[in-house]
Amino acid sequence: MDLRRAMGRGTPPRHHRFFRCFRTKPLTFTKNFSMFRPLSINIGLRYAGSRHGHLSLVTFVALMGLALSVSVLLFVQGVVAGFERELTNRILGVIPHVSVRARESIATPSGLLQLIGGIPHVKGSAAVIEGQALLSVGQKVRGVTVTGIEPHQYRQVSHIDQYVQGASLITLTPGDYGIVVGIQLADELGLMIGSPVAVVLPDVTVTPLGAFPRQKSFRVQGILDTGSQLDRRYVFIHQIDAAMLYRLGEGVHSIKARLDDPLRASDVRFEILANVSNEFTVSTWFQTYGPLYGAIRAQKGMMLLLLSLLVAVASINLVSSLVMIVSERRGDIAILRTMGSNRWLLLATFVFLGIAISGVGVAAGIGLGYVLGVFAEAGFPMLESLLGVKLMGEYIVDTLPFAFTPTDVWNVTGIAGLLTLLATLYPAWRASSTNPAEALQHE
Repeated sequence: MDLRRAMGRGTPPRHHRFFRCFRTKPLTFTKNFSMFRPLSINIGLRYAGSRHGHLSLVTFVALMGLALSVSVLLFVQGVVAGFERELTNRILGVIPHVSVRARESIATPSGLLQLIGGIPHVKGSAAVIEGQALLSVGQKVRGVTVTGIEPHQYRQVSHIDQYVQGASLITLTPGDYGIVVGIQLADELGLMIGSPVAVVLPDVTVTPLGAFPRQKSFRVQGILDTGSQLDRRYVFIHQIDAAMLYRLGEGVHSIKARLDDPLRASDVRFEILANVSNEFTVSTWFQTYGPLYGAIRAQKGMMLLLLSLLVAVASINLVSSLVMIVSERRGDIAILRTMGSNRWLLLATFVFLGIAISGVGVAAGIGLGYVLGVFAEAGFPMLESLLGVKLMGEYIVDTLPFAFTPTDVWNVTGIAGLLTLLATLYPAWRASSTNPAEALQHE
């Protein structure tokens, strides 16, 4: 072996092997541009692979760890954003934002409707009759809130009509005693379009035969399916039928209003209170769903903070991977130093290497998180059917919504980019601080 080396054969000198590792067959579209890349980028790209030209296991593990952590973070953010979207669209799109109610009833609602309609940020208002009742079908009984509406007027304060299956609310006709029930109520009571159902009031009617609760038979005209708890609590009938049922004549129980911005509900409430007498009480959607909305917003921020720890763990893994690459390439780094490369070149090389790994990992994580969210949203109903259990039946939204928003992508990308950039600094500094004499002594 010594003779072959002396004759110039056998294993080539180390510096020849070092330069041979940079001889590549560039891709066609980069062939003309590789010579213009900075040396630090060329070396960094070469260090990302193994000595055999393939992606090294160390680089692959760091990349996959970062991709998985980013995908989980983005998926959870997307689910929380989906719940926020469903709350806004399904709940705030269906329920009125402000309710004005009198102690007894509002005998002449037209003046109050005009007053409320002139307040800034109020898009529309409607008079409503509301009362508690029982729905009775055979031996099955459920407590509900009966809402008597004038269909054309109620469309100004609610988009509920787009969630009604069968006949729409517009087709509710006084005297026909049609009723729209939620899909959860329909399932529990075994109702379908055209089914009869009795509306039983808590009032008692005294007859010669005794005292009986007042009730009226209605026919199911439509089924409401908002995918929320509203489907279990509310039924809708025509306002004139409700007035006859509750014996109100031309009076109503409350005035509902819809705003151009639901978050201004408190301001509008104070404006209404300043213009009406003390016999009226004004409530907003904040009192019913505000804590939930606030909890979702707070939970989204908290989940972003907590799950950022996953990205931090992946960044620590990136530190370990880069340190291993530095140790593996210690001899090459020493040769670069002896050939006149300064510390800034090595620092830039490993910073670029870390940024390249993190960039590919974050991009892969964003794609994986999006695919995971889309499949989870589409496959959730199939999972419920397979298990035979309504997994989200007790929540305000009974599906698994997913919303892929640019804001979440920027937040996740920013957090991952910052953490991984910080993670590259120590390995890059360690590489730039390599003592060439000491490194070559152990080669």
